[in-house]
Amino acid sequence: MFGWSILEFAKMGVYWGAWLLIPAGAALALAAHRMRGARRAAALIAMAPVAVLGYARFIEPRILLTVAHHTTLERCFADSGSARLAVFSDPHQGIFANAAGMSRIARRVNAAAPDAVFIAGDLVYFLDPARFAETFDALRVIGAPVYAVLGNHDLGLPGPDVSDPLAKALEAAGVRVIDDRTQTLLVRGRTIEIVGISDLWAKKQELTRLSRASARPRVALTHNPETILHLNPERPVDLMLAGHTHGGQIYIPFLTCRLLAFACKVTRYGFADAPAGRVFVTSGTGMVGLPMRLGAPPRIDVVTAAWRECPRRGAPAESKQFY
Repeated sequence: MFGWSILEFAKMGVYWGAWLLIPAGAALALAAHRMRGARRAAALIAMAPVAVLGYARFIEPRILLTVAHHTTLERCFADSGSARLAVFSDPHQGIFANAAGMSRIARRVNAAAPDAVFIAGDLVYFLDPARFAETFDALRVIGAPVYAVLGNHDLGLPGPDVSDPLAKALEAAGVRVIDDRTQTLLVRGRTIEIVGISDLWAKKQELTRLSRASARPRVALTHNPETILHLNPERPVDLMLAGHTHGGQIYIPFLTCRLLAFACKVTRYGFADAPAGRVFVTSGTGMVGLPMRLGAPPRIDVVTAAWRECPRRGAPAESKQFY
C-alpha cells in the first residue's frame, strides 16, 4: 500500500463496495418483475442509477477505443510530408485494477501502425515502484519509437514522487523519457523536431527550448494542455500533444466543465487552437479519484499530421485551363 493515505483507503472502499451494485440491481430487477403498478415503476426508476453506476464501474473503464484524427499544420516547410502519431495518456497503473493494462494498450498501439508513439504522462497512481519493471516492460513490444513525459501524479502532485524509478523503468522498456529534452524523428525521409515539456504543476518547465524558430515541423509533448497558454506565440509549436483532463472522466454535459473547470480550460478532448499553436488533448486510459468512467471511454488517439511545401520563390503561377 505504497504511499496510501486515508483518502486512498476511502477510494478503495468505493472500488470494492461497487460490487454491491450487482446484487442491488438483481434485487430491483426481481422486484420489478414481481410487482405491478406504482411499485413496479418505482423499482424500475431505482434501477436506472444502479445500472449507470454499474456501467461506469465495470464496463466503460474496460472499453479501449482507437480513434483516428487528421490535422494539417498551419506553417509550410521545405518539403511536404505527414506523420502518423499515436498518443495516449494517464494510464494510472496502480490501485484501480479496472484500468486498461499496459499489455492491452501496447497491442492496440501496434495494431494502429503509427510512425511514433507519445505518452502524455501520469503513468502511475500509487503503484509500488517494485512493480514498475513488470508493469511497463509490456511497452517493449511496441514497434515504433515511443516518447514519454511525466505527469503531476508521477511527480508527487499529489502522492509520492516516483519520477526517478519510473523514468528508469520506462527507459529500460525502450521508452524515451523526454521531459525538457529535444529529439528528432525521421519519418519517410522527413525530419520532425520533438520537444518534451515537463509538467506545468512542477513549475520547472524549460521553455527556452522553444525560444528559437524551427525549420522543421515541431511536435511538443507535455502532460497538462494549459502549457500551450504559457508559450510565446512568436515561437509557436506546430502541434502539441497533451493529456491530464481524462476527458472529464465522468462526463455529464454542462455539469462536468462547470465542476472541473481545469479539464475544459483548453479543451476537454480533441483539438484546440491557441496563439502559440494547435494542441490535441487525449482523454486518457485510466482513472483517479473514483474508479469509474462515464461518457469518456479510454482512448488511444492516432493523429495524422500533414504539412505542405512552401511555394518556391520565382515559381510560375499556376495556370488555369477552361474547357
